Amino acid sequence: MQFFHSIRTKLTLWYTAMLGITLLGFGGTAYLFTRTTLSENLDRSLHNEVKWVNEFIEPQAKKIRLKRGAIQELQQLKQSVTPAETENPDDQEAAIDEIWNQIYQHTLLSPRRQYIQILDRNGDLLYRSPSLGKQTLQFNDIPYRTIKIVNIENTEGRPFRLAITQNDYVKIFVAYPLQELNDVLDDMFSNFRILAPIALLVSIIGGWFLAHKSLKPVDTITKTAREISAKNLTQQLPAHNVDDELGRLTATFNAMITRLNESFAQIQRFSADASHELRTPLTIMRGEIEVALRNKRLPNPTRELLMSVHDELVRLSSIVESLMTLIKSETGRLVFQFDNVSLDTMIQEIAEDTQVLGEKKKIKVEVKSLGTVNIHGDAVRLRQLFLNLAENAVKYTPPRGKITLSLSRVNGNAVVDVQDTGIGIARKDLPKIFNRFYRVKREGTGAVDGSGLGLAIAQWIAEAHHGTIQVQSQPRKGSTFTVTLPLS
Repeated sequence: MQFFHSIRTKLTLWYTAMLGITLLGFGGTAYLFTRTTLSENLDRSLHNEVKWVNEFIEPQAKKIRLKRGAIQELQQLKQSVTPAETENPDDQEAAIDEIWNQIYQHTLLSPRRQYIQILDRNGDLLYRSPSLGKQTLQFNDIPYRTIKIVNIENTEGRPFRLAITQNDYVKIFVAYPLQELNDVLDDMFSNFRILAPIALLVSIIGGWFLAHKSLKPVDTITKTAREISAKNLTQQLPAHNVDDELGRLTATFNAMITRLNESFAQIQRFSADASHELRTPLTIMRGEIEVALRNKRLPNPTRELLMSVHDELVRLSSIVESLMTLIKSETGRLVFQFDNVSLDTMIQEIAEDTQVLGEKKKIKVEVKSLGTVNIHGDAVRLRQLFLNLAENAVKYTPPRGKITLSLSRVNGNAVVDVQDTGIGIARKDLPKIFNRFYRVKREGTGAVDGSGLGLAIAQWIAEAHHGTIQVQSQPRKGSTFTVTLPLS
């Protein structure tokens, strides 16, 4: 489904759809226009043809003095016309033959395949185009001295376009087979059915190529932007020299990154300065309170108050130290002291500390799968990493719960699991728990001490050792944090 969400795919499909609609519109319009034009030209040709035959026959008939009711004698003039009725029978017969010859010659010279049929007033056949053969053109409602054009079928069932008229002497039929007109339109439609899919296929390929080429800079921008984070805000998107939409977008994005970099730098400087300035007064206050607590004559209410203030100062000092650690890690001022570390010994010590931390809640701490595992790392920071995870497990595990620490080797890595039977973490909170100062809201539980920096520091230490930290959790069933570190 991701394929159909791509802008490249959408552009190609829209381009193809618009071209398809255009082709259908153009094809339909061309088909209708061609059919209308051919029909109009055919009707005009038939009209002219009937008009010519009529204008040719009628004067010739008058010239040879044809009488009303004797039109059939055009073919049998010698037998039916007496010498008293004509001055020269041979000349009259020659004139009649000349009429049919002229019509026949005209038919041969016509560019269209037109059929001519002439009947007398009684309906008897006088002339028929030789190409008609034995076919007969029939129509009853023949107008007088006006031309009518209709569609008919001959005696064999073939469709014709027919132009008809009649005068005082003859009935004139001029027809053209509609099959030829339909064949032209069918050929045109068949060609369109073949060419349209080819045009659509070419448009899909061409549209995809053009969209890919046009959006390739966007892919480059996306790839570069994905690599930019708070740790490398000095990186810029590749400059687009052309002053177009992409060029302006790139310039705007680079300007935004520059402003973000400046903002992050100001925040880091402020955090570093604030943390540094807070360390001294916090240390002094802690020392003075500890001195005051040594006074045995101090009243109990005052002692309790000072102890509460002392605890908060310890918590605040821990936050300041954690914040200083993160700031130094980001600015590269924190130096690691890498050496060989016995990880199994460290996990055993962490388990003992965890047992002390969970003693008030009677939490059981279990250690399993400990073998000799050595890694190359900073012992102080690694201890801080695992102790943060253990403290979190104690905080969120109810009384009489259980915490399990395990160490194993998997595919050339040391894998440490810290598992608890605590309240767990909701699925929506899992992607955010390593963010700074993020505290999961848990209903039905009391306030839990913490600054929201422990997991952020743990993740930073794991990544500094080229390792990873992951979590699996189910609400009300517990959580398991897994730290993977490369072996020495």
